[in-house]
Amino acid sequence: MQYINKTMLNLPTSVEEITEETKRAFKAFDLQKKLEQATLAVSCSDLSAIQAIQLPSECTDFKEGCKGRDMEGAVTLDWRVDPFTSMSDLTLLVYDGSGSGGLPYYVHTLTLVHGGRKSGFVAEQMKLQQSGKLSHKICSGDYKIEIYVPPLAAKHIPEFLDYVYGRELKITTSNAPPLRYLANRFDLRDLYKDISTKFIPVDLEIGTAPMYCTLADQLKDFELRDRAIKVMAERMDKLNINSVKNLSPRLMRSLVQCEKLECSSEELSEKVAIWLRLHRKLEQARDEALIGDYNGTDESRNASASSMRKDDNETMTDEDFYWITHVQFMPKIAPSEALFYFKFGSQYPQVMNEVGSGSLKSRCLAAFSGKWAVDKLAAHVENKDAKPFDLYENLDLESKVELLEASLVGAKKMLTEKDEASKQQDVKDKDAKRSDEIMYKTNYESSSSSSPADKIMKVVVMGCGVQPANGIYIYKESGIDERTSSGGNLINNNTIVYEKEAIWNQKRVTFVLYPTTAGQYYSQHKLAVRQSNSQQTKTLYNSPTVMGLSGVIPELAWEVEGEMEGIHPPPQFVGKIEQPPAKSWNKSLTHSV
Repeated sequence: MQYINKTMLNLPTSVEEITEETKRAFKAFDLQKKLEQATLAVSCSDLSAIQAIQLPSECTDFKEGCKGRDMEGAVTLDWRVDPFTSMSDLTLLVYDGSGSGGLPYYVHTLTLVHGGRKSGFVAEQMKLQQSGKLSHKICSGDYKIEIYVPPLAAKHIPEFLDYVYGRELKITTSNAPPLRYLANRFDLRDLYKDISTKFIPVDLEIGTAPMYCTLADQLKDFELRDRAIKVMAERMDKLNINSVKNLSPRLMRSLVQCEKLECSSEELSEKVAIWLRLHRKLEQARDEALIGDYNGTDESRNASASSMRKDDNETMTDEDFYWITHVQFMPKIAPSEALFYFKFGSQYPQVMNEVGSGSLKSRCLAAFSGKWAVDKLAAHVENKDAKPFDLYENLDLESKVELLEASLVGAKKMLTEKDEASKQQDVKDKDAKRSDEIMYKTNYESSSSSSPADKIMKVVVMGCGVQPANGIYIYKESGIDERTSSGGNLINNNTIVYEKEAIWNQKRVTFVLYPTTAGQYYSQHKLAVRQSNSQQTKTLYNSPTVMGLSGVIPELAWEVEGEMEGIHPPPQFVGKIEQPPAKSWNKSLTHSV
């Protein structure tokens, strides 16, 4: 008789061990039979029957780690374990458009169509399959659902399924857009509501808006994308351009063209120039990686190239460059960036060959003819070693000639403007000098002609933009009877009026300070000017409205009348002054004011 070695057959060494192994085997078999009776018996033919299923009590510990997950609307099944072990009866086949085929997820109809986290999409697909309108049964009692989602959303399917199976979900800026998309695609209304109305409104701000914009665009979530663009546009002056370097040219166009854009033209040109430089670096890095992928010389670069491949939307076209730098949004180019646009634009001849004052080329030349650019170019031409100017030196000869011509025209224009400003200043100085002489004379005569018992009522005006209007105003006893050009109330003979004769714009004028009524209880003072040959006054400045008598002159907070130009700032101080009529020091006083 031939003997067999027990150890070779891995047989139990004792009767007790044989008994325990037999019990475990029958227990597992019995549990499997109970699960079959509870789930496969209905064969997904009736959703109401699925929802009414009660799992055996032994199933609560079917998988390690399931404890504590039997919350309302979830069951203790797990899609991550082997489909045979978990008794999956539904295959979710996810396509992301990569062409590599669908990725299967082995899930359970019991979980995806029951409870607070059920999927309306899956439930509808199951109804269609059961009615025979769709036929995706892959084996007895098992079903298959195919779904197409963007690559970004496909990466978050595991996280999404974990949530459906009862696990807690941590929402962040990076996963909120794809989870929002999946919640909408699978019709999980509670999750969609939590992300859309609770998390995103709080999290979406100037710092996170670029990421939301990029991710939402990949998901074709246009509503979220446009919200992010609006946030960036409203705070464009505060936006860090490094945070938007990953925006495609198409998205950058949308940002620049947004009706909510708040940014000056020159500042916008500076920010767009920074973005163009950053985007070009990304393009170059992507091209280098793709070359490495093509040559097949470096596996790490091949992987990088695969991850960096972009569609045609990532490539800057002439149309993109045209709209990003359009005159409607960028009428003025910052002088410091004019040469960059001039050089960078040479890659887009359709844009740079445009003619007219609104063309990018004309705007660049106009900006380069300003003082900053002219000074920089002059310093470089004078000493190239000490003042390098690489952007200029790297230009072709024709472009250099165009810039030099623009600089020459700009220099001539600046000299002309300087001469005009000097002449205007000379006129202003002469007007002020003659006005002071008139004021001194008038002040002296009024003081000399007053009786010793009288007090001379005067007002001093200081700090206004019309220089001849500054100085001492003398009380006019007779008053005036006229209407102002701005429609002020009638001034009668009882009104206290102060006047000052002066020279303004080489013409003899009289500045008038008088009160007007503003309603029944309020009054306001105005400072106006009247030509020597006219009785019509033109208001220049207004005091704040005050309650009480018209004799009280507000000293501060005066404002310029309407939108008048060239007279800023308004008076910085207006106040009454009184002096005794002692003739012994009248003359010295008038000349010291």
